[in-house]
Amino acid sequence: MDPQTAKQSVVLLIEADPEAASASQALIQGLGAVCHCVSTLEDALWVLKQNVPDAVVVDYDLPDGTGIELIARLRQSFSHRGTPIILLTGNIHPQELERAVMLGMYAFLAKPFDPAELAKLVTAAVSEERVRR
Repeated sequence: MDPQTAKQSVVLLIEADPEAASASQALIQGLGAVCHCVSTLEDALWVLKQNVPDAVVVDYDLPDGTGIELIARLRQSFSHRGTPIILLTGNIHPQELERAVMLGMYAFLAKPFDPAELAKLVTAAVSEERVRR
């Protein structure tokens, strides 16, 4: 990520697993981005009321719902309709993945994933969002 874009970028990370959340948050912050990290859909929706992130990284399996539910809600919101959303999951039914694509998911990353792949996807999503705005 170029330094100017990274300094201004904000990423929302929704991950229920504390270890995975910590590692992903450190990676995103290492890119130079501000990373808001929460573990539930409820907390994510609260953060989204206060912020318009440049990208969202969401786990499929959350304690109070799924990442796809978040994608659907964001696509109905004027403020977040175009926000790139990266879906992470270790296990997803093909029909659910197809639904996520139809809802406008930016990218999908299967767990366990290579941290470099997440870094590449977040960088691309933030860059594309900056150009779109």
